[in-house]
Amino acid sequence: MSSSHEPNASSPEAKHIWDSLQKEMIPYLLSQLPDELLLEGREPELFVAVNQALYDKYVSEGSVIPQDIQFQKQLDICSQMPALKRLKNKEALLKSVFDPTQPQSAIVATSPFSHLRSSAKILALDQVAAYRETLRARHRKVVATNGCFDLLHVGHLRYLTGARGLGDFLWVGLNGDASVHELKGPGRPLVSEADRAELLAAWRVVDAVTIFPEVRATSFLRAVQPDIYVKGGDYTVDSLNPEEAAALRDCHAQIEIVALVPGKSTTNLVKKMAENKALATKEHKETKE
Repeated sequence: MSSSHEPNASSPEAKHIWDSLQKEMIPYLLSQLPDELLLEGREPELFVAVNQALYDKYVSEGSVIPQDIQFQKQLDICSQMPALKRLKNKEALLKSVFDPTQPQSAIVATSPFSHLRSSAKILALDQVAAYRETLRARHRKVVATNGCFDLLHVGHLRYLTGARGLGDFLWVGLNGDASVHELKGPGRPLVSEADRAELLAAWRVVDAVTIFPEVRATSFLRAVQPDIYVKGGDYTVDSLNPEEAAALRDCHAQIEIVALVPGKSTTNLVKKMAENKALATKEHKETKE
């Protein structure tokens, strides 16, 4: 795997690069990895993400360490990490990082690195409290908001971008399919809760997404205990649901109203599609006559 012109792993140049990487490893990895990967049960994803970050840095440093030695060093590091020590298939997982043409194991196939940053952001309600504690320990300023987010559009993006700017961690509570149907009526949601969650999580401004089954976000808010809670410009502090307002008071959340983008809504899009369909049907009928 190494070429003849590459320095030996014990050479001063190679040793300097590896020592530098080891010294910077922890802060570097923490800056690169989604915080959600530190949750229990995400060890395979964490392993791939850690090694992808290490490999990327190895390449950016000039790849002066022979690749087979770099491979072994990364494997040794992860074998010493308590969270990764007992993980099976470490070599197969690592090969997929070093050489994307290698056949992927089942674990990698179901959790490719390219999707880690979005899939890792989606947390179940029963995971929220524990993860919130890790954010509190890191002194993260958590902003929360909630909604249906059915058929995402630029209004959603601008709203969430404004909300994210009020803190350094944006947690979106997402109404489940049954509650969207209850809130919005027949034919809604247009997009399933799983797809809506995945789409939201793919946006950089969103740090975490949690689906809740009820119409009201009370359970979500009590679990997240946000520092700041954001609602759209069609709300006021006084118009908040009493149960949700009580949950926010209990955690001393600051309430902020972020302006909505005029004319940008899922309801308007659905109306426009219905009008276009009716117009197309009319024109088709007139053409046949």
